[in-house]
Amino acid sequence: MTRFKELRRIQEAIEHKNQTELEWALGYCQMRCKTAREVYSMRMQEKYWHQMGQKVRAATENSK
Repeated sequence: MTRFKELRRIQEAIEHKNQTELEWALGYCQMRCKTAREVYSMRMQEKYWHQMGQKVRAATENSK
């Protein structure tokens, strides 16, 4: 799966508020943040993935 497909999957999970997909999206965002912290060349991406994770958390709370 490419990052574009993964981003689309995250956005669809947020739009449709599918709980299973939101859980996957949150885990994926956390993994990307962790990777961005550990790999110096990816540090610029950490903020983006953190913000995306916040959007997923907000969608999760709104779906309950």
